Amino acid sequence: MNDTSLRYLEMLKLIPRLPNGITATELHRKLQDLGHEIDKRSIERDLIKLSGMFPLTSSEGRPAKWSWLREAELTHLPALNPAAALTLELAHRHLAALLPHNALVALESLFKSARKVLDETTQTGLARWSDKVAAVPENQPLMPASISASVHETVHQALLAGKRLEISYQAAGQERPKRYPVNPLGLVSRGGGYYLVATARDYPDPRNFALHRMVSATLLDDPSIKPAGFNLQRYIAGHGFELPLGGDINLELRVSPWLASYLDERKLSPDQTLTPIRGREEQRLNATVANTDQLRWWLRSFGPNVEVVKPASLRRKLADEFAEMAELHQG
Repeated sequence: MNDTSLRYLEMLKLIPRLPNGITATELHRKLQDLGHEIDKRSIERDLIKLSGMFPLTSSEGRPAKWSWLREAELTHLPALNPAAALTLELAHRHLAALLPHNALVALESLFKSARKVLDETTQTGLARWSDKVAAVPENQPLMPASISASVHETVHQALLAGKRLEISYQAAGQERPKRYPVNPLGLVSRGGGYYLVATARDYPDPRNFALHRMVSATLLDDPSIKPAGFNLQRYIAGHGFELPLGGDINLELRVSPWLASYLDERKLSPDQTLTPIRGREEQRLNATVANTDQLRWWLRSFGPNVEVVKPASLRRKLADEFAEMAELHQG
């Protein structure tokens, strides 16, 4: 289905039945909230075209209000089937915080319809599917940080409209927040938190701003400036959410039997190898990985089940940290 057909369907769903009505201006705003890039004049032409195919009518006043006729049969409009309802239910459960506020409001009736379809078709496997699947965090679960509702909505508006923001941001360790303009590039969910990827002022390098550290956010009229060639997925794949400590490293580990089995299933890198060590239960793991702070967090989490052999600098760093930790716990 092409974009025009989808827009027509959305318009038909947004038009109320007599005696209620909706203006072209209101339709234009609602369609923009749903992500349709179209001008008001095109909406007016669409309404005239649709009125020739469907039982629609417009009032004689200014501005004209469009309505379905009272006797119009609306059952021919596409209805939710269990598969579509299930998709909407799971999207609402897991993606609501990543959707623009206006889109959430506009889709609220659709989410309710999806829930109603699933409640009324409880005998089908699809209807019961949402009760049989869940997302569980791999690490220690933490309570989500509190995010200002106005900040959340303003960030969404800026991303949707391609506008700059002025934020008051209190970085970790700072006593007072600082104000400066940013160019929003994307919104990322990570570890229960939400982060705005943006460039600050006129600097070209993207940074990550935690929404819960934004004291306030104001939408500016200036268009957001996007660095040449920026792509959010490539930014994330390029370790944009990890603290880089250098380039790639050739990592050599001695790992316990259970950890070897685990990493045989979930490899550290495409070139990972696991080989038995003569006379020992452990196995030797070799892999090329990015040298990041997250790698160190990951290695620390396995305690005595992993020994870093190479690189020597990483081995010394972790040995010093573990010695300090041992001293703390013996005190």
